[in-house]
Amino acid sequence: MQTTKIRAQQTDKRTALAWAFGGISVGIKNNLLSVWILYYYNQVLGIDGILVSLALAIALVFDAFSDPLIGVWSDRTISRWGRRHPFMYAAIIPFTLSYYFILQDPGDATKEEIFTRLLLLMLIMRMSMTFYEVPRNALAPELSKDYDQRSKLTGLNSAFGWFGGAGISAIMAYFFLGDSYSNAAGYHLLGFYGGLGLFIGTVVTTLGTHRNIPDLYKPVTRKIDLTLFFREIKETLANKNWAILFASGSIYALVVGTDTGAGNYYNNFLWEFRPEQTALFAIFGAASVIVVSIAAPALSVGRSKKRIALGVFMCAVVVGPLPIFLRLIDPYFSLSLFPANGSTSLWWILLVHFCASQALAALGFVYVASMSMEIVEQVQEKTGRREEGLLGTANSMMQKLIAAGGTLLAGMIVSISGFDDPLLDTETKVAAAIATFSWIHIAIGFFLPLLSTILIAFYDIERTDHLDRVNKLGYAEQ
Repeated sequence: MQTTKIRAQQTDKRTALAWAFGGISVGIKNNLLSVWILYYYNQVLGIDGILVSLALAIALVFDAFSDPLIGVWSDRTISRWGRRHPFMYAAIIPFTLSYYFILQDPGDATKEEIFTRLLLLMLIMRMSMTFYEVPRNALAPELSKDYDQRSKLTGLNSAFGWFGGAGISAIMAYFFLGDSYSNAAGYHLLGFYGGLGLFIGTVVTTLGTHRNIPDLYKPVTRKIDLTLFFREIKETLANKNWAILFASGSIYALVVGTDTGAGNYYNNFLWEFRPEQTALFAIFGAASVIVVSIAAPALSVGRSKKRIALGVFMCAVVVGPLPIFLRLIDPYFSLSLFPANGSTSLWWILLVHFCASQALAALGFVYVASMSMEIVEQVQEKTGRREEGLLGTANSMMQKLIAAGGTLLAGMIVSISGFDDPLLDTETKVAAAIATFSWIHIAIGFFLPLLSTILIAFYDIERTDHLDRVNKLGYAEQ
């Protein structure tokens, strides 16, 4: 049989949409953790940035170690609801309620009590999130073995994720916050409506993929042998391509961690926007990401996912920090390099930049996520086991540990820059704080993504390799 004529097993459109719809919940959760939570607890509730980031980091470390445990557990689970769905059903209620309570008014609680409350709720949310995200992500390579359809799945997932995250962020900025990023009532509303959206997303994807349970892979029942168990884990994770994406993702995780909540500090202190002025950023940013996510599969048909991802990420490395860099060096030149705050041109330039940078990053991650699915069959060919849960979560474990360090660093940057100062009420102090904050982020946001991108160049599974492997494993459609 010719490789080019091999057609791998695919899933139907209904199932693909149901699985991807669950990205809405992930997007809403990510939006809270990356955009609002640090600013809310630091600038609204008055908790030191380092304390807030400490609570987030502790929960993330806990999450990192729970990921591979849940992944391996779900890989080997045998039940009438299959390997993945028992975990997903169990996650729905605690995931929703913990999100809601994180953003509610702590009342007259002391700073120490607020810290403890945040830590407890974050631990609950992280654990329930693991029960949902790990099995759901592991479902994707089970549902489809096709090289191109996997890009469609990751593209749809990205689109729904951005729809959920950016959608709730736009609603927050335009309707809930009013004229101030420090409007506490707006954050309470975010807790309710964000929690509602999260609930809908988890329910739809869990129920929507339930009918596929009889057709999914069923592990062989074996006695527990810890020596064999750890030997199999070592054998699975010895894959070179997994190690490459693991290292690349771990480096980028540090960038994501340090970027926690940075957008609100820039919008408020560097660009001096009002919340409603940034609402359209979230809407147009989401629209651009949704467009490129849906277009991503068509762009990669007949082409190498790796080569496209490399080109996209290199563009993102250059484009990402450019506006902030130009604003910071502007005072050193006689001619203005960037429009003044309050000008219409500044708003339009930053809108276009935001859309472009978000679209580039999302497009690259669609291909990287799809590339990671090909490793499942490469490992299966060598070991005879399908371990989507382990492969995904062992990677995310180290990424989350590193991101926890990045989150701590984010709080340190806030504190070092001077944003914990209760007397941060003069133009000079604010200018000095945001300048320090910005230079640190520029350095991190350029060099680390560059290194992460270079590593991807060493990944070596191409289309023909995957199709030959699918055929050997019996996943080709007859």
